[in-house]
Amino acid sequence: MEMTREEEARKAYVKLLTGQGVSERMLVQREFIIIRVSAFLKDIPCDGSHYRHAVDRFIASIDPAEIPSILPVIREFFSFWVGDIKAIAAMSQAKVFNGTTPVTTVTQDELFKHWYDLDKTAMTSHETQVMDAFEQVTLVRGFEPAVFKERMRMAKCLLLSLRPISYKQSHSYRQMVDRNLPLFNALGSQHTFLSVSREFYYFWRGDMLKPQAQRTQVNHAREMAMAA
Repeated sequence: MEMTREEEARKAYVKLLTGQGVSERMLVQREFIIIRVSAFLKDIPCDGSHYRHAVDRFIASIDPAEIPSILPVIREFFSFWVGDIKAIAAMSQAKVFNGTTPVTTVTQDELFKHWYDLDKTAMTSHETQVMDAFEQVTLVRGFEPAVFKERMRMAKCLLLSLRPISYKQSHSYRQMVDRNLPLFNALGSQHTFLSVSREFYYFWRGDMLKPQAQRTQVNHAREMAMAA
């Protein structure tokens, strides 16, 4: 019997992890996550937008406490699901597939302090430029004022958290999203934060600060990157 796209991708994912020495226990845990999310991926178009929508539906169906441990697996699996060999090779070279959840340790008290100190934290001129660009795009989407303010604060929270990151690549960005996620789980707004983090990645990278003529490669990259 012919395997489905999800089964083929899962087999390739498990094979790579096995080759990198991931423990049997971790393999079983990750494969079970993929089996669960695969139920939401069945028969949908093979692109980033549909994958994200499917992931959103999956996340809405699970215990919020599971999200931090599940997200890294879902992100890794995306490249296998779409058959992006170059992305898989890049993640393998960066040692992403190490069998652990790469989240910077931080206490919830520290996260809340960072959140409530946002308005007192001055930004650099470049950070202000990034936030202004994100604000322009967010404004035209017609959010209610309270929702708009919340999304802007989430973006600023993430931007300031990313200050120590010197090399702007998706793995470091994802780590910082994961580090901040417990805060928004506690606030009951994790889904909004994940949505903001996906959109904000391209502003943080600087892609959305370039003239339109220089963005020709961004749309493809947007499909390939799972920032949240």
